[in-house]
Amino acid sequence: MNTSSKLLTNYLAHWISPFQFGQLLLLETDGRERENLIELITQWTLRGSFFLIVAGDWFVDHDEVRYSVFRYTNDFDKILDRLRLVRARTCFQFLDLLMEADKENKSVLILDPLHHFYNADVELSIRDRILAQCCQFTKRLSLSNYVAVLVPKLDTEDHKRFFSILAAVADEIIPVEEASEMEVSQDSLF
Repeated sequence: MNTSSKLLTNYLAHWISPFQFGQLLLLETDGRERENLIELITQWTLRGSFFLIVAGDWFVDHDEVRYSVFRYTNDFDKILDRLRLVRARTCFQFLDLLMEADKENKSVLILDPLHHFYNADVELSIRDRILAQCCQFTKRLSLSNYVAVLVPKLDTEDHKRFFSILAAVADEIIPVEEASEMEVSQDSLF
């Protein structure tokens, strides 16, 4: 795990407790942080109950999370019961899962929420409308629970278009470039 990834994982893992409700954190990632995501999920699970929505191609391997939690406690089955893991297979299902998360009253971690909005098979006006609704629900969730959204950065027009819509509702945005800068500054200390 590189230095910037550790810093980001620690930042997100500890983000739950010190922040006030109403804060929506948006983190742009480089898309290659699978090991770091497992650690992030582990830390959030150890701290309490939360709702995890995965919208991208990569799905969280339950065995990897189980092994990761086992490094901290032998009571991993009880700890893993705190994690509600769901997967969105379309932008429409993503909206439904956000509405479901609203009923759960738990912290929410969302991975790759823009993935299904890049699908050109769905008319652009429909994708725009559904994304606007998803952004409204995500913001609404953050008013009563902690919400963190991780979005892999892509160099495409669709990404720029949809990311800006999502970023408009976020209270704090950490761009992928900032993570790289943290790594450089950390390396200079040693």
